[in-house]
Amino acid sequence: MIRPPIEAVIDLDAFGANVTHLRATVGPARLMVVVKADAYGHGRVPITREAVRRGIRDIGALDLESAIALRESGLADDVAILAWLHQPGADFAAGIRAHIDLGVSSPAELEAIATASARLAQTEGHAFVAPRLHLKLDTGLHRNGATAEVWPQLVTAAVDAERAGLVRVHAAWTHIAEASEEEDTLALERFLAGVAVARELGADIRLRHLAASSAGLRRADVRLDLVRMGGHCWGIPSFDGVTPADIGLVPVMTLHAQVLGVRTTETGSASLYVGAGYGDGLPRRLAGRVAVAVRGVRFAVVAVERDHLELTASKDDVRALGIATGDDAVLFGTGAEGEQTVRQWGDLTGTLGDEITTRIAARVPRRYIGGSV
Repeated sequence: MIRPPIEAVIDLDAFGANVTHLRATVGPARLMVVVKADAYGHGRVPITREAVRRGIRDIGALDLESAIALRESGLADDVAILAWLHQPGADFAAGIRAHIDLGVSSPAELEAIATASARLAQTEGHAFVAPRLHLKLDTGLHRNGATAEVWPQLVTAAVDAERAGLVRVHAAWTHIAEASEEEDTLALERFLAGVAVARELGADIRLRHLAASSAGLRRADVRLDLVRMGGHCWGIPSFDGVTPADIGLVPVMTLHAQVLGVRTTETGSASLYVGAGYGDGLPRRLAGRVAVAVRGVRFAVVAVERDHLELTASKDDVRALGIATGDDAVLFGTGAEGEQTVRQWGDLTGTLGDEITTRIAARVPRRYIGGSV
């Protein structure tokens, strides 16, 4: 079998260990594993299956299409899959049939969901199951969600639809900015006030969630009933100056590529050509900022081309290490083979580590190790 020039290895055992650690940390709150953007480039179906195998019963899918695809991949109905970012004209009927939990940010969305439910109730009869709703309150981030002024209208409409047998009000939730302790505290206060209003209006709020990766680890008071996490599940810290090991995590993705060529000059310099480039989703700004490990030694990236990287070395390095065409180059990973982590790549290039993994192109093969594979 010919080895691919670039390959992303996804360690499901590392992912499982991260999930187990995070569940213990945020408990007794539940942990929702958020798999938007194809699990940040890690592959939503195998990642979700492993999460469920590790005891996770809450999955965040972002959009209806992804949520339905997950359900159709074999996820049982006792695994909650939440979709909350809905396009105009979203096919809520398909989501309801697939037993997807629906985030609701406005009275207009609620009306569309209730209308779809009413039609299904007529056509499916006793087989119809009303969808569970997560009512979203905007507490200051302004990403989406009902404002404080609209919130009572949304809740009242949801309670009326529930009494008509069209929906089930299940949760209240929000996003917080995680920009400062003061802003997060204010968001928490606004959220709890909103939950109190909802309950006064007759909503049976059974689940409250607002914290994501950063706040979920830093502050016990914002965990409430459930914490949503993405990046930390992949071993990518969201804290500045913190390594994965500092918070008990292991990077899940290791990106490998082959050394395609070695060129030396009479002046003693050398270049290594590695089979990964911007066509594989690597940003060109990596040049001059990050390094790649070959035989346990890091070499600086000096150019990012469409299908290859150029690393700078010396003739002595090449000779001493015995570097040759076909050698394995580790772009980022756990650090076990001398390589940098993807979080380090993010820090060095002014972005997030999970942005880099998310950008790894679909043409790059993913190979899964460990877990249930």
